[in-house]
Amino acid sequence: MPSTTSTSSDSPRTAGIGGPTSTTADIYKNDDWQTWSRKKAKEKLKCRELQRELKRRGETQSLPSMEYWQAMRNAYNQEVDPTHVFDDPILPTEGYTLNESGKQPFYSALSPGKGRGLFASRDIKKGELVHDGAKADVYFPDGDSMRKFLHALPREAACDVLQWAWTQQYEKNGQMMLLLEINIAILMNEGNTDEEVNVLPKNKYSSKFYATRNIAKDEEILYDYSVYSTRWDKVGW
Repeated sequence: MPSTTSTSSDSPRTAGIGGPTSTTADIYKNDDWQTWSRKKAKEKLKCRELQRELKRRGETQSLPSMEYWQAMRNAYNQEVDPTHVFDDPILPTEGYTLNESGKQPFYSALSPGKGRGLFASRDIKKGELVHDGAKADVYFPDGDSMRKFLHALPREAACDVLQWAWTQQYEKNGQMMLLLEINIAILMNEGNTDEEVNVLPKNKYSSKFYATRNIAKDEEILYDYSVYSTRWDKVGW
């Protein structure tokens, strides 16, 4: 990873990526950002234009650094839940503690044609637990908390969150949850075909992802994004 130095003493507005950049501040200025929907936020922050500009300049999308993750965690504590403790001994650049054996069986790297992605750190057997969202997910109680979180981030990080966040129910007829992961687990890409998909939860209410076939070391970890219902209206966003 680019950096493994913790910046936990920095507030999200003074850490390396913390706080709106001048460009982001100009976007938010004189606009009622507190009412923005997810779609409106993407339009206002010009996330598509940002990606096109990066491609035009020939810049390769880099993997998030420790500074990036720490500033995002600081913003979560400041704007969403000050009681949440990020105390996993495994750094977010490396993942999280999956079970008593240690961290999850994947690492992050650049994926040709997909940007950033996750790859098997060893051979994984069919049926093996690969990812457990209960160990990695953070929860946003409503759209307002997400809007405040985005406002505390610079443009590029905010655009990442707009791409990464998802909605999910944990049980039938249960509350629709607005969720995010603030570690490399969020970089899991979607497979283009059923043959490419190699991890899935057992049902749409579960956050545990199991290998659907044997996965070779260094093979990309891919799932089906449609496994969870996308209902931004149910979370006020």
